[in-house]
Amino acid sequence: MTCRRDPVITIDGPAGAGKSTAAREVARRLGFRLVDTGALYRALAWALMQAGVSPEDEIGVGALLARTTVEMAGGSVLVNGRDVTAEIRTPEIALTTSRLTALRAVRDKMTPLQRSLAGAGGVVLEGRDTGSVVCPDAEVKVYLDADLAERARRRRDELAARGLPADYESVKAEVALRDRQDMERALAPLRKPPGAVTVDSTALSPEAVVLRILDAVEQARCCTRS
Repeated sequence: MTCRRDPVITIDGPAGAGKSTAAREVARRLGFRLVDTGALYRALAWALMQAGVSPEDEIGVGALLARTTVEMAGGSVLVNGRDVTAEIRTPEIALTTSRLTALRAVRDKMTPLQRSLAGAGGVVLEGRDTGSVVCPDAEVKVYLDADLAERARRRRDELAARGLPADYESVKAEVALRDRQDMERALAPLRKPPGAVTVDSTALSPEAVVLRILDAVEQARCCTRS
């Protein structure tokens, strides 16, 4: 008898929708591996900024990609063996990341890596194109959203918790800019993947979001068993 692998779960959505919290908890409860694809791109953005290379400099970006390895080890993200997990969550990194992900050379490097991490199943991928581009055949696809005001509030609180206080209106403007960059780019734009379950987290607790996703996983398993 052939054993069916555990499912691949993708969770996509805009900044501040609660993807990281939900993905981390869903992975923990299911005993699955968590792949934060956004962190991988942020790590590349960190390397770019460290090297002083502009995202618009495609030759410079290409040279940096050729000499840079990005990998996940447990809950950490490594760039050429250096743990940069604590250094990639700043607003500056976020905006550079959005510009960087619009480049085909970057996608060509990162998408195969992400697919390989998901290949064996039993994984939760979090990002902006995991269900539409990276793993379009995932057994469970979720699009997690929330209104702009709530996402900006969450992002401001997240920054404050890291000792980076920020003005709400400034954060809201940055989140709106990130939305535009992600949704309007020609390559792998942020969108709801076909067949995805939409969860609006605006008025939901993190626990309620997790339960809705777990319910979608259970429904998918029931369909597979039948």
